Amino acid sequence: MSSESGHFLSQDGLKLFYRYWECESPRAILCIVHGLGEHSNRYHELAQQLANSGITTYAMDLRGHGKSEGKRGHARSIELLMSDIEELLKTARAEHTELPMYLHGQSMGGNLVANYAIRMNTNELSGMILTSPWLRLAFAPPAWKVKLAGIAKSIFPSLTQPNNLDARQFTKDENAIRAYNEDPLVHGLISAKLYTECAASSAYALDHADQIKLPALVFHGTADPIVDWKASQELTQCMSTKVQWVPLEHFLHEPLHDNCKGEVTDQMIDWMLSNS
Repeated sequence: MSSESGHFLSQDGLKLFYRYWECESPRAILCIVHGLGEHSNRYHELAQQLANSGITTYAMDLRGHGKSEGKRGHARSIELLMSDIEELLKTARAEHTELPMYLHGQSMGGNLVANYAIRMNTNELSGMILTSPWLRLAFAPPAWKVKLAGIAKSIFPSLTQPNNLDARQFTKDENAIRAYNEDPLVHGLISAKLYTECAASSAYALDHADQIKLPALVFHGTADPIVDWKASQELTQCMSTKVQWVPLEHFLHEPLHDNCKGEVTDQMIDWMLSNS
């Protein structure tokens, strides 16, 4: 397996960073969309496991994240984020013209991928994988923060606030918690505009789930304290395509960084290769 990186320009001129992990004689491609505050290299271990099974992986740093340009934790619209995903898919497709291609999203990335499947052209995709997609929060944010975001989204949309997430809400794996807390590319911010866009798009995905035509594999920990796992179940029940729903009993928000990661990775590999 070789690991390389590059950049592409967004629709509005931002320089966006991506990584790819190329395996010999690949059988499929997976493009990853990470969650709020994280970045592409948190999926290096996953990419290694996929490469061992003949799957090449691409992962971008969303605008305002990791090594990509943009104010930390801010995006002006869901539409721009989806256009960034489209550019990642084009980049991967340019190098692999014939292979089946899948799209994976974690948390906020899962929100984006679900919306991409509803609103964008998915002819190039063979399926999507969601892990803990942000479709409905499992807690009520402080009322003053919600009110401030509603006001600021118009007059100061890039105003950021701490997201107050704790790595112990993500995983029970102490090594993963330590790595997250010591990662210089991780941030804990979200802008007023990004929050209101994600809240609106999460509701949109649930309301329009029947428009998803891609085969789907969906994981969610039933002890997730951040995002409501029952919303993921609702999404799968409303979808009009072939879907595999995998509730992960007693696991938290990041199944690919928790003690169930081996099981989840194996299921992802089996599902992609059996659908290719």
